[in-house]
Amino acid sequence: MYLSKLSIRNFRNFQSIDVALAGNVVLLGENRVGKSNLLFAVQLILDQTLPDSARQLKLTDFWDGGPADYSAPIEVHLEISDFATDMALTALLTDFRAPHDPTIARLSYVFRKKSDVTGAPQSGADCEFLVFGGGDETRSLPSKVRRRIAIDLLDALRDAEGQLGSWRASPLRHLLEEAVSGISRPDLDTVATELDKASKTLEAFPTIKTLEDELRAGIAHLSGKAHDIDARLRFAPADPLRLFRAIAMFIDNGKRSIAEASLGSANVALLALKLAEFAWRRKKNERNFSLLCIEEPEAHLHPHLQRSVFTKLLGNVDASQAMIVTSHSPTLAAVAPLRSIVQLKRSGGATQAFSLANLPVTPDELDDLENYLDATRAELLFARGAIFVEGDAEDALLPVFASSLGHSLDDLGITVCNVAGTNFRPYVKLAEALTLPYCVITDWDPLDGSRPPLGKKRTFDLWQDMLTVRGKPLLTAADLARWEASDYAAFSADAAKSGIFLNEQTFEVSVANTPVLLSPLLDILSGQDFGSVRTKRIAAWRAGTPVDAEQLLAMVASVGKGRLGARLAKKAVGLPPPAYIENAIATLVARVSNA
Repeated sequence: MYLSKLSIRNFRNFQSIDVALAGNVVLLGENRVGKSNLLFAVQLILDQTLPDSARQLKLTDFWDGGPADYSAPIEVHLEISDFATDMALTALLTDFRAPHDPTIARLSYVFRKKSDVTGAPQSGADCEFLVFGGGDETRSLPSKVRRRIAIDLLDALRDAEGQLGSWRASPLRHLLEEAVSGISRPDLDTVATELDKASKTLEAFPTIKTLEDELRAGIAHLSGKAHDIDARLRFAPADPLRLFRAIAMFIDNGKRSIAEASLGSANVALLALKLAEFAWRRKKNERNFSLLCIEEPEAHLHPHLQRSVFTKLLGNVDASQAMIVTSHSPTLAAVAPLRSIVQLKRSGGATQAFSLANLPVTPDELDDLENYLDATRAELLFARGAIFVEGDAEDALLPVFASSLGHSLDDLGITVCNVAGTNFRPYVKLAEALTLPYCVITDWDPLDGSRPPLGKKRTFDLWQDMLTVRGKPLLTAADLARWEASDYAAFSADAAKSGIFLNEQTFEVSVANTPVLLSPLLDILSGQDFGSVRTKRIAAWRAGTPVDAEQLLAMVASVGKGRLGARLAKKAVGLPPPAYIENAIATLVARVSNA
């Protein structure tokens, strides 16, 4: 089974969200955007350790923008899919199937004004909560559902060392109890006898004996003989059945206790033991499904540990367990499967949620996106805007051009994304799904007169992708035919309205055709020690002869586009870019500033 959808209404910073889920979830967002609130919303339904007093919310838990009389209830709905392969889960959830789809179970929490309260509620006591299933309030959710489908939360301020060191709280407890149950009583008695001998040897040392006597006398003096606890200094309890409680986890081949481990190591140990506990509970038929929620692991784990741990955890598909991880770490986001990502953003006084669970991309496009984010720019998932470009030259020059126009892309939270080619489609789909402001800067790439420019077909594909993600009708053949007949000026003007900015030929030619950039470009080419033919061409261009695009691109290829872009970036400081790039930057800056 897996959690397939979460809906929240009028709860804290959520006005109304519907989040598609797909197995493990990585919840991304800035501080105070509501990541912890979303986890608590799930707890309201599933957490068996949560008392009713915690489910009885307060008036302050209603969304601030809701009706002043609190007439709009707080609602949380959780949908569960793919449970039919587990007969026990099927029996458990069959009464809670969703009316619209019997293959889905729907569990709900509602907090609302009591029916006998007149007027607006004055406090949370004037409201009541219900937890039910199947969309039917009369079908109360029994406690056994929470036992069989359980949630465990490791909050952001967790004390891994303390949890591992506490017998009651440690996930090691149940595993030890299971392991010790397989040892015979005579074998335990033998171990107890050996430990008793060791303890008596310890007590025989004069300094230890003196310390023990002093402690015993101090306790007896304070408590009196009737309440004396008969304290002893020992290695372990004398009772064989309690011996295993003295077993603890040690590190460095048993030389040091877990208390001496680093914070990150203790957290990794805690995670491993939690997963072992889940497997044990499943084996003992105590649970059918375990949901582990981990808040901000980057606060406890070094970046390399984040990558190592969560590459394995998030990549693991297990029908009996899942994870929800909250984070604002690009390191963790880089290794997260793309369909696991849910992004939270503030918008208009409420938090919006954007899920990539159903992102309409092909398997190859999904691989491209995941490889891109993993290898280079996972901060795209945290950006406030994105500029998608074809190659290294644009990547190097866009921040310089923006600065020349008076904008700092870093200050604005705008990321330049080099897609290393012209396949912008998966990146545009990603930006559309996240409602991330973006623009595409690409080449017109004209061919011979009998064939349309490559940039036109590229734009058509992107338009169709935009409409697909937005859930709108695709362009008709008539629409495409109308634009097919348009020239560069008309077509590029229409394309710019959708955030696609085309030059008239290619990037380097546009740079050469921008008067203030031609001189530094020719300076770079002059330093390449070309032969006499190319040297004469450069001199002619510098004297005013129009630049030949084909000859220029041949020289650029000799230098390398990336190398040329990096060198030109140093010489272009303060110089305005080609017009189409200036328009792209201005348009995106305005969108980001108004978002």
